[in-house]
Amino acid sequence: MRLVTPRAAQALLAGTALFAAAACGRTESPTVAAQATAQSSAAPVEVNNCGAVYRFDSPPRRIVTSSTIATEIVLALGVRDRLAGTVAPGELLPEVAESFKGVNIIAKSAFPPPSKETVFAADPDFVVSGYGDDYGPKALGDRAQLQKEGVNSYLLSGNCPGHKATVEDTYTDIRELGRILGAEARAGELVAKLKAEVDAVQPVSGAPKVFDYAGGLEKPSTAGSNGLIDDLIRRAGGENVFPEVTSYSQISWEELVKRDPDAIVVEDQAFEPADKAIRFLTSYEPIKNVTAIKEKRFIVIPVNDTQPGLRSGRALKTLVAGLAK
Repeated sequence: MRLVTPRAAQALLAGTALFAAAACGRTESPTVAAQATAQSSAAPVEVNNCGAVYRFDSPPRRIVTSSTIATEIVLALGVRDRLAGTVAPGELLPEVAESFKGVNIIAKSAFPPPSKETVFAADPDFVVSGYGDDYGPKALGDRAQLQKEGVNSYLLSGNCPGHKATVEDTYTDIRELGRILGAEARAGELVAKLKAEVDAVQPVSGAPKVFDYAGGLEKPSTAGSNGLIDDLIRRAGGENVFPEVTSYSQISWEELVKRDPDAIVVEDQAFEPADKAIRFLTSYEPIKNVTAIKEKRFIVIPVNDTQPGLRSGRALKTLVAGLAK
């Protein structure tokens, strides 16, 4: 039996629908017809994402987003009508939350990431993800193989393997997704708005030492200096106390004491809420003399604000306010 890919199935269904419409004497509305004509006549688009080239002969029609940060960008680009499903949308930014109503939620949890079967049940021709784990062997799998099966993919480039993330990566992502989705004008507006928010934030003076606490009791975890949080700390005027730790890792409490941060960023996460984390940090005897602990300088940031996406301006304001205390 020949495997019918999601894209092939989509084409077959489209052809059947057109035949049925013609048989019944129906015609598409001018708006729908114009959109279809514009999409079919659009020049092919090629983008380089995480070191690989992806070609789009026409704008994707059935998009699946995985993670809150990816969903927010796609909604902000104004293509809600092509969003076939999403994974773990979480609490969305107010400016896009209203347009999300009615979207098919294909998986409520992003950790562990959903299986290929779960995502393909939504019949996507394009998957946009915020996290590299979504393309792991127990999830969607190899992106090149997905291409062969008719499904292109995109990973927000700040989280490309081995890449050092910056806010500028998000500008690139928005522009590239705008090209792919046929929403270049809207992408330009989004980039201008986000850049203005980021550039308006004035860093603090004195280069306070900052530790990014991403949870952990026996050993603390940190996102690593390749993560976007490092660039955000730098833009806020701070200094990451673990610059040599490049990826998400555990360090030791003893080393944290030695480096004596002036402030601690506490990532507010579903599996370890910030208030619970702070209660632990302030009661853990071995770190009681750390400056940030003694002065209770905790900067609580929702975990999605520390990731590539539309939240960098908000995260910077939070960081600066916390460091200025």
